[in-house]
Amino acid sequence: MGSTLDSTLISALRGQGSGMMRSLGPLAVLLALVAISAVIAPGVIEVDSLLSFLSDAAPIIALVIGGTLPILAGSIDLSVAGVASLTGVLVVVLNPIFGPWTSLVVILIAMAFGATQGFLHSWLQLPSFIVTLGTLSILSGLALLLSNATAEPIPENDFFVSYLSNSTAEIPNTIIALIVIVAVLGFLMRYLRLGRDIYALGTGERAAIMSAVNVVAVRTVIFAVSAGCAAVAGLFLISITTFSSPTLAGNLLLLSIVGVVLGGTAISGGVGGLFPAVVGGLITAWLRIVTVIIGVQPTAQNIVFGLTALIAVALTTDRSKLGIIK
Repeated sequence: MGSTLDSTLISALRGQGSGMMRSLGPLAVLLALVAISAVIAPGVIEVDSLLSFLSDAAPIIALVIGGTLPILAGSIDLSVAGVASLTGVLVVVLNPIFGPWTSLVVILIAMAFGATQGFLHSWLQLPSFIVTLGTLSILSGLALLLSNATAEPIPENDFFVSYLSNSTAEIPNTIIALIVIVAVLGFLMRYLRLGRDIYALGTGERAAIMSAVNVVAVRTVIFAVSAGCAAVAGLFLISITTFSSPTLAGNLLLLSIVGVVLGGTAISGGVGGLFPAVVGGLITAWLRIVTVIIGVQPTAQNIVFGLTALIAVALTTDRSKLGIIK
């Protein structure tokens, strides 16, 4: 009896230790990266530099936040970069029709697309990897088609893009918008059943179904949110660059996945959250600064992020839950 209690206590302590490491480990990594960067280039921790960094990091963080929800539920959304790129193109193409409200209409279109994608993935029982990989190709091709494969300046009358391009009390409005998104999603995840259902799906879909979780509805919602965050990331990008391009977010897909796993969200689902997603996005964005500081060529940065992704997935994958790796 005593030995059974001892083993149970040891297992519980191990679980708490693992959870503590998963929660605080990424934050410690972020602080270490900032400290190393400050030693090498002290100017990076000045207030203006940090605000500029957060503004530039906003698109990546938005993609990571959106991409975290499907992964928490045991799926994955590979279409986010395509949605972000197409968003900039649609802001230009649809502006003559919707005028200053074009960007908000585009966000709604993106969410409708994401909802359709999540519904088909769940209702037809198609692997999310294949569904979103196919739609990524479709979206990328559509962006090239609608833009004639050329970059275009952003219309000046778009209300939301104009807001994102400015600052409030010297704080870039992209940062304020990102804080609002995190706060709203955090409230929904914390106080609505949706949050519990997402974690239940990621922990075990069969058990979730037996617990009366509406799998189709939950996956429809989380893919809609993922696409909506990707559209906002696209708006962040064009507010920074002041032009749209059909390939503007083409190199951000890998970074978004790296950010999810670096924040401590398990690629196998059921473990993680919004705060880890923000931390993971910040780590990914800061890694770009570190690679520049230490002299890594831009053409070699994807090698660094690819290796980082492999290591992070290896450390966060729950192999006991997967059973067979294939």
